[in-house]
Parts: sequence; structure tokens; C-alpha cells
Amino acid sequence: MEQEILPSLLATFRDLKVWSAGCADGPEPYSVAILLAELAPGGRHQILATDIDPGALAAARRGVYGERALQAVTPTRLNRYFRREGDHFYLQEQIKGMVDFRQHDLLKDAYGSGFHLIICRNVVIYFTADTQNDLYRRFYQALAPGGVFFIGATENLFQYRELGFEKIAPWFYRRPAGTS
Repeated sequence: MEQEILPSLLATFRDLKVWSAGCADGPEPYSVAILLAELAPGGRHQILATDIDPGALAAARRGVYGERALQAVTPTRLNRYFRREGDHFYLQEQIKGMVDFRQHDLLKDAYGSGFHLIICRNVVIYFTADTQNDLYRRFYQALAPGGVFFIGATENLFQYRELGFEKIAPWFYRRPAGTS
């Protein structure tokens, strides 16, 4: 994501429109916000983070994490973007302000459009195969041409060609440019 996907998207699209679907308590959209703050400072990026669970969204908006949740964060980023108080780490307000959290039901609610990156990791596995294919079609339509869809390592998108995607890396699929 940091070394290939985001730089490639930023080379094509000046300001990114990102959707983290099924964001839980916010680590993925906040990670993208941190990366964009570093890779394209001053950009006017839009990061939408959605989940069906209001409790998860409330926790995400707080941006407070325990040490275990941040074990993969580098010490440099931990010092730059978090303030430690006791056993808790508080995310910097600037990064929190980059993400718009909203309640959304993937099965019932309308999807936005024109996204350059959609992250939906380890969510679709909980649905039937038919529902998964329907969700993947909806994600494809929500992507801008040239946009990238990122799924979790526990998921497989076997019929990506039939859905219109091209596989660009493990768990990363692109909607080809020039598609409508």
C-alpha cells in the first residue's frame, strides 16, 4: 500500500477519494490518513470510513488505542502521530480530522461513486457466495476507472475477471481505466 498502491494512485489522481468499508474501530482509515499525510501532504483527500456498528464508529472517532493494537506501527510514526497517556495512545487530531465516519449497511444502503481506493478487508467472508458477488459488483461500480479495491488475506476474489477487475497484487484489484 505505502510503496506501490498509493504512490501509483497519487501519480494518476491528485487528491484521493478513499472508502474504508467495514472500518470497525478505525485502524485502516487512520493508517491511510497517516500515509497520505506523509506521501501527499497538503492534499485535499477524502477518506470515508463506514461500519454498521454505532459502537465501533464511536470508538473509531475517539482514536484511542492500546499498545497491542499499535504493535505494527513504527516507533517514528507512533511518536509523530500518537500521544501516550498511561496504557493508551491518542491519535493526533489532524489525522482524526482527515476521516469522516458514518454508519452504513453494505447490504441495504447506497454506495457512493468515484472512489480511487476502496478497502474492505475481512468483511465479505461473512456473507454467502451470491451476496459476496453482489457486493463485489457494487464495489466495482463505486470505484472510479483506475481505482483499486483491497480485500483481506482471508478472502478470495476468484471471479475477478468476470466482475471486470484486473488483479494487480495479492488482495489488490483494479477497475481498468477507460471503463464506464
